[in-house]
Amino acid sequence: MDLLSNLEGGHVCWDDNDIIQGKPTGAVRVSFGYMSTYEDAKKFIDFITSSFVSMPNKSENRNTLRTKSMLLSNEGHERNAGYYLKSITVYPIKSCTGFSVESWPLSSTGLQHDREWLLKSVTGEILTQKKVPDMCSISTYIDLNKGIMFVESPRCTAKLEINLKTDSYPGGMEEIELRAQRYEVQYYENDVDLWFSHAVGLPCSLLRCSSSQNYSSLNKDRSRNLCRDVECTLNFANEAQFLLISEESVSDLNNRLSLNAQKGTHGTSVQINPMRFRPNLVVYGGEPYAEDGWLNIKIGNTNFMVSAVHLDGIVISLILEFKKT
Repeated sequence: MDLLSNLEGGHVCWDDNDIIQGKPTGAVRVSFGYMSTYEDAKKFIDFITSSFVSMPNKSENRNTLRTKSMLLSNEGHERNAGYYLKSITVYPIKSCTGFSVESWPLSSTGLQHDREWLLKSVTGEILTQKKVPDMCSISTYIDLNKGIMFVESPRCTAKLEINLKTDSYPGGMEEIELRAQRYEVQYYENDVDLWFSHAVGLPCSLLRCSSSQNYSSLNKDRSRNLCRDVECTLNFANEAQFLLISEESVSDLNNRLSLNAQKGTHGTSVQINPMRFRPNLVVYGGEPYAEDGWLNIKIGNTNFMVSAVHLDGIVISLILEFKKT
């Protein structure tokens, strides 16, 4: 409408009318070259969106996951027999025990506070359960109302309370690199580090992710070097924001293990709990391995993109990213 009004008022290209009725005229051209990347274009679009576009308000429920929510396709059709979200698990400290919730808010990094902390040795090595099995005995819980993360260990008599406020630790800040990611991390005071050092049995420091920057990523066809939505940032998760696993797929794996044990090929049968894979989301209600063909899913009002399918033995687990809408 402004364009037509300006033309009708006699405005033409290259005249001296830079402002008409209080609004600037003309156009801005953005050029991209051979070395331009997806992130370059996305940053410009984000600038235009944040500076000149009025976005609708989003309700809190839209950014919250809840158990028993149905999984839908992007078109709104039910998947097969109808999958449901059975459990949500948050793992605040990488490789430590997580906690289950009925509902949990989402952020640009996935489940809020998921894998937002990690332990680093004095030599700079990132500690995981593969290297330090005692980390599996460290339990965590976050009370969002109080703004506190509670941490317990059988090796420590006192329960550790960590304030979630970003200004609550004067330990300092630095940058680290981990799996093709650059992280800006913040340190805690010595008493926190001493608690964790006693809990794992070796000197270490607790680090909190302040921000991260992707070097590489996964796209829809599960290949690297093609960037996903740059708004989908990571904390200290290995590859993407969520790990989803199907109860039916794990059940089928357990049946196969039992058959192999009966045939005497693998000795005593071992039954695997879905939580052994440390998933954020466990779903149920469909056929085993049906998730192998998923590219996009919708849980409640939230859309997710499948970034990769992992084969853990036979069990297929989905690597998901939260899609902002």
